[in-house]
Amino acid sequence: MHTPDDRSFFTLYDGTSMLFRSYYGMRSFLSPDGVEVGGVFGVGQTLVSMMRRQRPHNCAVVFDAGQRTFRNEIYELYKANRGEPPEDLIPQFDLVQEMIRSLGFRCYCVPGYEADDLIATLTSLARKSGFGTRIVSVDKDICQLVTDQQPPVVIYHAKKRLFYNEAGVFERMGVKPSQAIDYQALVGDSTDNIPGIKGVGPKAAQALLDSFENIDAIYADIDRVQTLSFRGAKSLAKKLEAGREQVAIARQLVTLKHDVPIDTTIASFADETRWEGPMLNADGFFDQLGFHRPLYQLRELYRQDY
Repeated sequence: MHTPDDRSFFTLYDGTSMLFRSYYGMRSFLSPDGVEVGGVFGVGQTLVSMMRRQRPHNCAVVFDAGQRTFRNEIYELYKANRGEPPEDLIPQFDLVQEMIRSLGFRCYCVPGYEADDLIATLTSLARKSGFGTRIVSVDKDICQLVTDQQPPVVIYHAKKRLFYNEAGVFERMGVKPSQAIDYQALVGDSTDNIPGIKGVGPKAAQALLDSFENIDAIYADIDRVQTLSFRGAKSLAKKLEAGREQVAIARQLVTLKHDVPIDTTIASFADETRWEGPMLNADGFFDQLGFHRPLYQLRELYRQDY
C-alpha cells in the first residue's frame, strides 16, 4: 500500500502558483541583461526544497497558459475581477518554464486550460498507470481530486508540511472530496469571480450536503430542505430555486477537466515523467539568468540520490 511520502508517488507541482508566490515573496533580482528574474529564482529554490524533501522518481510541473480559458466561454465574467500581472512579471512566465525544462522536469502548459485542469488530467493518467499522486498545492479547487482508493491521491501543503487525504479534506472544507464541486458551486468563489447562490454560505452548504449527497439530490427533493434542522433552512428552498441557473453555471466552472489534450499517454507516462536530473547543457541558460544555485543543487541531489 502506498503512503503519501512514498518516493513511488507521482508528484505534481503548480508552477503558476509557485511563480506568483515567489514573485511577491522574493527580493528583486535582475539578470545580467537587466530583466527581473526574482520570481524565477524563487521557483528554482522552491523546487530544490521540495525535491530534497520528497525525492520523487516521477514528477511534473504545470502552468496556466494565459488568463482566458474555456471557462470564459461559459461565463464571460470568470476571473474578471483580476487585474493584469505586473509588467516585470510577464517575461518570467516564459523564463520559468524554460528553467523548469532545463532542470529536467516535464513541463505542461496548454492554451485554453488552467494548471488545475492539467493537474486533474495528469492525476487521472497517473492512476491509470498505477501511480499514487501527490499534488503540491494549497488550492481548494484541487480537493475534488483527493481519494483514498488505490492508487490514492493526496494534497501536500508545503508550508504546513501536511498531507490531506479524504479525512483531511473533510476537516478543511466540511464535506467529502466527492462533494467539493457542489460545495463550491453552492457558495461560489470570490477569488475567481464565480457567483454561488445568494444567501448560501459555507455552513448552509455543509448542512445541505450532509443531508443530501449532491446538488441533483437537493433539487430532486427540494421541499424537504425546509424541514432540515439548521438555522435558515425554512427560507433556503426559495434561495435554491432562485439560484438554480447560477449554481448550474458555477458547477461547470469549478469542475476540473480530466481530458486536457496532451501528448503523454498511459503507455508513455512513466518514462516521460521520470526525473533524470538537469540537462547537461543547462549552464548557458542559467548564465543568462545570472544565477546557478538551483542547477548546481539539483545536479548534486541527482548524483547523490538517484
